[in-house]
Amino acid sequence: MSFSFRIRGCLIWAITLGFLKTSFCTERFPFPGEKPTGPKLHALVGASIQLNPNKRIEDGLLLIRNDSIEFVGKKPQVPEGYREWNCTGKTIYPGFIDPYLLAGPKKPALLELGHERVLDATADLSFHGLPSPNPETARKGPGFEVVGVHPQRKRAREFEGNSMDWEKLRENGFTVAHLAPTEGIFRGSGPCVLLMDGPVNERILKDEVGQVIAFDPIGKRNSPSIYPNSLMGVIAVIRQTFWETQYSLKRIAFEKRNPTGVPFFMHEGTESLLRSLPPNSSFPVWMEPGSCLMMRKAIELGEEFSLPPPILIATGQEWRRPDLSLSPEHHYVLPLVFPTPSKLPNEEDWEQISLDQLRSWDFAPSMPSLVSSKTKSLSFTTSGCDPSEFRTNLMKAITRGLPEKAALAALTTNPAKLCGIENSVGTLEKGKIANLLITEGKTFFRENAKLHSTWIRGTPHLLRPENEPADTNKSNSSKPDAGPIAQFPGKERKPIENPETVLFKGFKLWTCEDEGILTGQDLLIQNGKILSIGKNLEGQLPEDSKIIEGKGKHLTPGIIDCHSHAMILGGVNESTLPSTAMVRIADVVNSESINLEWQLAGGVTACNLLHGSANPIGGQNAVIKLRLGSSPMNLIMKRAPSGIKFALGENVKQANWGDKYVTRFPQSRMGVKTFFENRFNAALEYDRLKQQATFEKAPFKKNLELEAILEIIRGERLIHCHSYRQDEILVFLRTMESFGVRVASLQHVLEDYKVADEIARHGAGASTFSDWWAYKFEVYDAIPYAGALMHRR
Repeated sequence: MSFSFRIRGCLIWAITLGFLKTSFCTERFPFPGEKPTGPKLHALVGASIQLNPNKRIEDGLLLIRNDSIEFVGKKPQVPEGYREWNCTGKTIYPGFIDPYLLAGPKKPALLELGHERVLDATADLSFHGLPSPNPETARKGPGFEVVGVHPQRKRAREFEGNSMDWEKLRENGFTVAHLAPTEGIFRGSGPCVLLMDGPVNERILKDEVGQVIAFDPIGKRNSPSIYPNSLMGVIAVIRQTFWETQYSLKRIAFEKRNPTGVPFFMHEGTESLLRSLPPNSSFPVWMEPGSCLMMRKAIELGEEFSLPPPILIATGQEWRRPDLSLSPEHHYVLPLVFPTPSKLPNEEDWEQISLDQLRSWDFAPSMPSLVSSKTKSLSFTTSGCDPSEFRTNLMKAITRGLPEKAALAALTTNPAKLCGIENSVGTLEKGKIANLLITEGKTFFRENAKLHSTWIRGTPHLLRPENEPADTNKSNSSKPDAGPIAQFPGKERKPIENPETVLFKGFKLWTCEDEGILTGQDLLIQNGKILSIGKNLEGQLPEDSKIIEGKGKHLTPGIIDCHSHAMILGGVNESTLPSTAMVRIADVVNSESINLEWQLAGGVTACNLLHGSANPIGGQNAVIKLRLGSSPMNLIMKRAPSGIKFALGENVKQANWGDKYVTRFPQSRMGVKTFFENRFNAALEYDRLKQQATFEKAPFKKNLELEAILEIIRGERLIHCHSYRQDEILVFLRTMESFGVRVASLQHVLEDYKVADEIARHGAGASTFSDWWAYKFEVYDAIPYAGALMHRR
């Protein structure tokens, strides 16, 4: 028995020791009877050492003790106890840093909102309805109510690492990455991590880098009924979130001076976002706009809320409008992704490739040089890039004019500063982490240069021979072969320059006034304005004037399209909520749309850009003047009265949306009237509370939706209402009259001829079809004579 007891005791002791050893392994403690490992000591001898983009030493010595650089420079001999690495003929660089790595099991990708949008008729749009229950069911505790707004999220809490993906990055010289959060609009923060194996705690270099904001229409991607599902909705969410955060700061300060019975609660989302807003602004904002046009909107939002210049994630399409998208005050992170030309079966097939597509292929490799020259700094990310193409694309960028020093800075010092880790990595200096890249030969910036190893925290990761490119070029020159430099369209991209003075001679002039059609008279324009109409004006012209002969031709005023959905980026409808008065078409005017040229070709010179008809109360309009090459802001006619889109009928009560959409209020024409009354009364109550807060000198939470409705009630914003049937038209006019509001225009209004007197008495205008009806049930009573009848009455 005693022998059995001793055996049992020995087994228990052995098992206990096994568990202890397993648990202590992560702490690297020596075990009883085990030889201590001692410090890691490495000496890299004889290499060319690129200390930073601007400084290099030849035949140098770099000593590593454990995780850090102990010495770098020239030294006669290696101290005892160091493992010596003969690096003669090699070059040592600081390890590369990826400042915006999107990685994870869902394969996240950079936003691609683009710049094109083909014109769709409102009736053909795909409508979606009431937001479904919050899909963030895993979220616990308070926070912002809008899905996708979670600035408090810290990706470091979920960090596990993916060694296989990181191996591919190490093979390109990367040692550190900022793991950017990948979901939502206000996405929270991500950590800076070392791209190595080992315990998670030893990989995190910095747990938070900045607040990431993406222009991501989450409803469009995740669920069509989740707000927002349009780009203009995203911008409204960003704007409202910033306003609410600023209000929270003011409210806390107010309650400190005026304590109340119910203290104001500031949730962690607000607390997290406050770090990025004045007066603190200690936590940088990173913005991923997803479009070269939205790059300008990101800059404007930063200015609107007095943020320090946000760090911008470029798209690679900034060559389209460098004047709008590139700023000397901002840092840019550029994906090193170049589109590959198509392989076409026949030579004549190339005739079908658009000029725009050819430009995309040609200009892409010149983007790094362009961004580097026009911005505060350039950094590269591998997000969206095939790792096997990274060095190839980098060499293409250098061939197209990017200096090697700028390329190295974009991989080392610039991203280190953006991520706030420049004291630890980015250069080769004493005391910094031993993150290195060793290459064969004198330079990394040679197409066939071989990579020897990547070192992270003093541990070498030798590259497998099969991953090294074949050395087909025996030359040791660091200069790539010369190649053509792309000519960016941005050099010419601007509004068409008109002559200062233009004379139209010999035209029949349609004045559209009491004078009718004039013949035998000239039209003189100076500085874009009509100066005079008369006979024989040619003698009054300056020498450099332009004369346009129009014999046999007609000259009319430019057509004004009073109901257009063209030139809107990222969706015509924010179709999720019954009221989206907070969204603004002006935020998403698309100056690069081909629609602009199509409209001009048809004689249209100005458009009233309206939100779609998916909601009783839609978004705010924008009136634009069509000028090729102008910026979105300069297209907008500043003196045009502000307006908003309303809608009645089948669309807003979701009659034609399908069986899934039967829960959003309103679901009937009676409900539409009640909904208008509800929102207008809510706006009046909002105004009362606002005035009370002003009287009490208390902070007040701004509501962008109700602010817009208040502008309607005050007569500062005009209603343009989508409508068809006579009964709903009358009900709508009477409802608005009860709030003292005059409707500016009834749009479509195909039964207008039945209630023309009532419309005239109210004082509304009407915009109707003369050649389109019977496309759905509520327009069956439309007639081709409606326009003529309305004109008479």
